[in-house]
Amino acid sequence: MPDRRKKALSKRKLSHLVPALVIVIGLTVVLVILQLGLFSTPVPLDQREDRTVYALNANVVINATIFSGNIEIQPTTGDQIEVIYTIKAPRGELSTITTKTDETITGDQTTLITSAKGSKNYINPQHTADLLIKLPASSQYTLMLLSGSGDIIIPKLNINKVSVSTTKGNINIKNDGNSNSIEAISMNGNIQIGLAKNTLFQVAASVENGTIEHPEITLNTEEKTALRLKGTTSAGEGTLSLTLMSANGNITIAYLN
Repeated sequence: MPDRRKKALSKRKLSHLVPALVIVIGLTVVLVILQLGLFSTPVPLDQREDRTVYALNANVVINATIFSGNIEIQPTTGDQIEVIYTIKAPRGELSTITTKTDETITGDQTTLITSAKGSKNYINPQHTADLLIKLPASSQYTLMLLSGSGDIIIPKLNINKVSVSTTKGNINIKNDGNSNSIEAISMNGNIQIGLAKNTLFQVAASVENGTIEHPEITLNTEEKTALRLKGTTSAGEGTLSLTLMSANGNITIAYLN
């Protein structure tokens, strides 16, 4: 009889404990959801534009770094370089995002170092700084672009060297074959390279989870697997070197129509 009473008491204690544990676990889940804002109502966003203009030079180097947002290069028929940030943040928090552009002129070369930073010590997807850079077609450019999270788009321009990287986003580069090197890295996104027909180039491309394709482009390959590609074209014009890497995404090299 005593053993039966002990077992009965244990079952009663357990029956009281289970609901308590369920409540504790439920409250923990709710707190986590509230912390992450998964089910929070959308917060109205404020927006501002930061725009600066710079004189054109024969050679222009642009080094851009933004914490989160898209970077787009846009050709223009004007005679000035325009750096335009579109800043978005929840109401009352626009001031936490700052932009800065420094200009250095040495002879026929202008160097622009531009950045957008957030003062928050955490990543909020509602804080963004999209960057649009308008470049006249008459100059030669070297581009170094880095986005913490966003797409990078570069059209056909007179570009000597391109080096771009994004943690999360797609990269789209169109090139008329006059560049010496293109380096593109996306940790989570696709990379698309469009080249002028008859461009002579060498390529080293790699993916960790994705595909590498070069439709209608014949390559003399040193290495070709599902995840690696290294080779050169045998004919054409130019001295282009491609270095492409995506950890989680596809890489495509194709001729432009």
